[in-house]
Parts: sequence; structure tokens; C-alpha cells
Amino acid sequence: MAKDRRGDMGPRSLSQAGGGGTVTRHPSVVAGLVLDRAPVGMALIDANDRLVWVNTALTVLACPTGGELIGRNLNELFRPFVNLLGERGSYHTLSPGEEWQQAWLLVDDSANARLGLMSCVSFDRDADEADSPAEPLMWLVTFIDLNADAESVLERRHADIGSVASAWIFEDRLSHAFERADRLGQRLGVMLVELHGISRLMVEHGAEVASRVSRRAGRRLVNTLRREDSVVQLDRERWGILLEHPMSPETLQVIADRCLEALEPPFTLSGYSPALIEPRIGIALCPEDGEEAGELLAHAEKALEEAPLGSFAFYDGSLQQLMEIQQCFRQELQEALMFPDQQLYLVFQPQFDLSSRHCCGLEALVRWRHPRRGDIAPEEFLGLAAEMQLIDRLDRWVLKEVMAQRRRWREAGLVLGDWDVAVNIHPCLLDQVSFDGRALDLYLRQLCSADSGGDERLDWLSLEVDGTGLFEVGYRQSHLLRRLVALGIRLGVDRLGQSPVDLFGMASLPVSLGKLGPDTLRALAEPSSSARQSVAALIRCFETLEFTAVAVGVETASQLETVRALGLMRAQGHLLGAPLEAHALLAWVAAGARPAAPL
Repeated sequence: MAKDRRGDMGPRSLSQAGGGGTVTRHPSVVAGLVLDRAPVGMALIDANDRLVWVNTALTVLACPTGGELIGRNLNELFRPFVNLLGERGSYHTLSPGEEWQQAWLLVDDSANARLGLMSCVSFDRDADEADSPAEPLMWLVTFIDLNADAESVLERRHADIGSVASAWIFEDRLSHAFERADRLGQRLGVMLVELHGISRLMVEHGAEVASRVSRRAGRRLVNTLRREDSVVQLDRERWGILLEHPMSPETLQVIADRCLEALEPPFTLSGYSPALIEPRIGIALCPEDGEEAGELLAHAEKALEEAPLGSFAFYDGSLQQLMEIQQCFRQELQEALMFPDQQLYLVFQPQFDLSSRHCCGLEALVRWRHPRRGDIAPEEFLGLAAEMQLIDRLDRWVLKEVMAQRRRWREAGLVLGDWDVAVNIHPCLLDQVSFDGRALDLYLRQLCSADSGGDERLDWLSLEVDGTGLFEVGYRQSHLLRRLVALGIRLGVDRLGQSPVDLFGMASLPVSLGKLGPDTLRALAEPSSSARQSVAALIRCFETLEFTAVAVGVETASQLETVRALGLMRAQGHLLGAPLEAHALLAWVAAGARPAAPL
């Protein structure tokens, strides 16, 4: 093969020289665009990724001062594009593959590197030459240098070889992402990030400075995004970001804000004054803004044109408006949680013993009275509070208010001061350093001491946690759970029947209460449903484990009859009694504390 070291050997001549082997069809979409305008290096690697032949162009690119490449490993010569961007210090290796990918070619084993486009095409063993399935004997590596003649390329941006190649890579990745999203029924998002000011740097300080700033901007983006996100440099001023997995407009908004924050600080280069760029981001969401790669990219480009400097824009204007409304709602919720006494309040829903037909306790529920919108349903803000990582602040406020209200009832000599009270809490509240660093048992003891002058008896309080969260956190925080039980607190599993039940986990944790959620009760009312048999078996397990089972969300007489038939002795719901504020609850008790429907 010595006579073929001119760099002009194509796939066809290599096929003839390979002793009858066949060559997989070369992905020449990009190669055809740049082959005549950029140096093209080629090499053959064996099954162990060792270079067995290289052409002159690749040798000159990798060893401009002289050197030998034969015998070196593929990963000693090439690095993935994301690795040199500094993705959290991780190390990546290249694997042979027929799809084009961006890669860096190391130069003279130094810190320098050349950005290029690389593909590996396999030579397959003929099926009739072996009993086993065809296996690759050798790979043809093609490397296209995208840094060649950089300044002249930048003068004609729209004919930029690097832009053409990188945009092709981005569209190729996007096409595969579309297939995955369609198969899994998921959304995906595309962001185009433009670095306004790079052209000015090139004019003032030259192409090298502009390139260095652009690469540093890329590193900031990669360090901001998740490991699974794709980041591709489309040209010196623009980057493309592909965001897969479950995506929502809210998530894209948060990511865009983080990218803008990452690009805001000036870029400091030795020997130059700090360089400041003004980024802007265009966002498109699949499938809302397009169901094909080209369409989604075009819409992201349109959104980029509409985005002000230092900000972002969605392609869909109504979506942008919705995001602004939701962002305003988040800010209002944050203000409400920072000063909960001003807008939040508690209601108490009675719970009844079906055998005695008397009220046997209360469940404290939080409500938000918005100054302009009025009362907002809990399902509209509780999940958002958890997403904003403020739910622990909310839960602790609820606990503080419950203790203060019960103290007022006891001081007034009311029977309400002797009733049990249940509070639903988020699993994060069980973390030892939640909120202000005080473990939950310490926080409750301090509240109880302040309210009762040293009496730390809490046998009237039940803490209920979603089953999945309790089992997930409970094993790690088993000591905390036992300390809570030592204070007299009862622990309960909420929303049983809506998530897998871990009976062994319940038996190993100090849990004594289980609640069947409203969705489970609605399923029990369906005649053909097998839910009733499952719940009956679950109740028998509760009895064996000496748990107290409570039916929550009893809305109809038929549901009440089903609850009775299953042997449940405690129930709550609007049929029996609606949640009441403290003053209304006091009037209800004075009137006899009777259920709204006969028991």
C-alpha cells in the first residue's frame, strides 16, 4: 500500500485492495460538500483500534513537525468533541461508527487539537468465507479538518465548511432523537444559542481570540447542561443544543435561564481586556413546533430572530406568554411561602369512627388565598412548591400553625384541644438537614416546648407521607422515624392503592396508619373492577400488622357502603364533613359535631 499514501485512495480502491471484502456504503453527504475544500485524512484501523495505514494528509495534520502514526490506538489520536469542551472532567473515548461525529485530532501529542468531522466505515468479511456471521475485519477512518483556512471561511459565513458539517451533525442527531421521542411518546427541545459580540472580537482582536472566546462559551454551556444533552458548535457565533427525555416548556425555560446566566460573566484572556458577549436563545419544542428535524430547526431559528439580547424566546408566541404567566405564578408562590402568615391558612376536615359514629380526629390541610385570584386549589401549587424546593418550608409552617391552633383550643378549654390531628408532609421533610438544619424531631420538640411550657407529649399528632416517598427515605432515616415515634407521634402511609405497596417495608418501619386515597375509592365503586378484592386483601394485611386503615375521599353513599362492607372503621370526605376553617369548625362542634350524612 506504500504507493497509495498520496491521500487520494477512496472507498472503491480500498475495497479492491482488501482481498474481495465489501465496503459498507459511505455516508458521503458531508464529505461531498467539503472534500475539495478541506484537507481529508484517512486511515485504516484493525479490530483492536490500531492504525495500520494512514495517508499523507492525516500524518501532516497530526504530526506537522514529523512523526509516525502507524501502530497507535485510535483513542490516542482522536478525542470526542464533548471531551475537550470539559464535560465535568469526564473522559470519553471514540468508538468506530458509520455516522459522522465531531472529533478533535490531537496534534504532536500537545495541548493543541484540530476540530474535524470523522466517520468510520467497516470492511465486512464475506458471509460465505466463514461459518459465523460477518464481522468487521478493518475500518476506514475519514477525518475532515474543519479549521482549515479559518479566516477566509469566516468571511463567507453562509458557505462555511464547518457550519455545513456541524449543522449536518446536529440535524442527524436531531433525526435520531425524533425517532426515540416518537417511540417513547416524549417531547424534545431544541435551542439555538447566538453569541452576539463574537464578530466584533474578530474585527478588533482577530480570529484566534474570537475562536477562544467561542470555545470557552461552549465549555460553559456544556458544564451547565446535563450529561445526556447534545451540544454542537454550528459556527463561531452559534451553538445548537438538543434536549431529550421528558421535556416541558417550564423545563426549557429553566435551562435557558441557566445558559444565559452561565454566559453572562466576561471572558478573561491573557493579554487582552475582558471580553463581554450578549447571548440570546431561540427555543422550539417537539411536537408542538414541528414533527420533522428541518421544521423544528427552522422554527428555532425564527425564535432566535425574535429573542432580545440577553434573553430567550419560544417559537410559539402563545407559549411564550404562557411561560411568562407561569413564571409570574412561581414568583407569587415564592413570595407567599416566604411570608406564609399573610396568604396561607389552614382548614380542618373531620374524620369519623364508623362504629361509634362520632368524630375521632381532624386532618389539617393548607390553603392559599391569593390576593387577586382568590382561593387556589392545593393541587395547583403543592407540586410546584416541591419543584421549587420550598415544600419543606411550607410543611414546617403547617406544623407550627397546627401546634399553635391546638394550644389555643386547649387554653380555651374546648374539646377540640383533645382531638387527634393528622398532617400530610413531603418525604423531603424527613431529611436530617431539611430546611434550617434541624432534624424534624428536634423541630417538633422545640415547637411543643414553646407552646406547652415544657410538655413534649405529641401522642395526638399523626404524620402522613406518600408511600413511595416514605419507603424511599424511610430506610435511610429509620433512626429519625423511631425518634418521632418515641415522642408519641404516629406515622402513616398516604395514598395507598395509587402506588406499589411494600408490605415488608411497612412492617420494618414504625408505621401504624394507612390511608386509602380518593382514586382508590372511585375504583372500588366500579362493579367489574378487581380493586375491591385487592383492597380487601390489603385490609386483612393491615389487621395482621395492627395498622389502622382510613378511607379518604368518601364522596357518595355507595362509596360509604363499600367502605363499610370492606370492614374499614374510619373514613373522611365531603359526604361526611367538608374542610372547615378554625372559626367554622368551632361552630360545627358547638352544634353537635354531627356528620353531614347519616352514618
